Amino acid sequence: MTIAAVIPSYNNEETVGRVVRETMPYVAQVFVIDDGSTDETAHAARAAGARVVRVQRNRGKGHALRVGFRCALKEGFEAVVTLDADGQHDPAEIPRFIERYRRTKALMVVGNRMEGRLDMPRVRYGPNLIGTYTFSWLIGRPVPDSQCGFRLYDRMVMERLRILNNGFEAEADLLLRAGKRGYAIEFVPVKSIYFQGPGSLSHFRAVRDTFRICIIFLMNLFWKNR
Repeated sequence: MTIAAVIPSYNNEETVGRVVRETMPYVAQVFVIDDGSTDETAHAARAAGARVVRVQRNRGKGHALRVGFRCALKEGFEAVVTLDADGQHDPAEIPRFIERYRRTKALMVVGNRMEGRLDMPRVRYGPNLIGTYTFSWLIGRPVPDSQCGFRLYDRMVMERLRILNNGFEAEADLLLRAGKRGYAIEFVPVKSIYFQGPGSLSHFRAVRDTFRICIIFLMNLFWKNR
């Protein structure tokens, strides 16, 4: 079973190389989707050993994931692990996702940061807590962390669930639609890593992106066949 990593990246020249190097021991291929960066992100990722796909202008994380999934499907990978390029996800935890995937045959494995919720910034904790309850209610099963981008997607999910949004809300939409279709979803505990440093700034915007996630929830609530 071959598994690749997909790392969306936007202006992460200081961190992406380290993330790529630390990811490579656990997967067969690392794809970095350079989402219109204006710095040396592409060069740093390529120098670290990643296969870089360059998007000419910044389109958003959802679009980068769409490109990465397309690459992985074309290359015949059975699953992909997605993680951020800014160092907020620890590649050493990738084996947890793969072990859970192989043992349970789940179609999606999602990182759960809520066990370390005291370390999560308030601007991220509040929206995630709301998502935890609303997502759980909508799909009829517990969702301990609705927004973590550290995930594993089976090939079937990539083939059947087309990414419909370009921003951060794309991940929430994928989780909701997978849950509504009854796909097996597992959660594994991961660390919450929030630090200050060059290239480590998250591009998540609390008000704008939380609003978009709320819209996604409403669409999935009233549009049954998304």
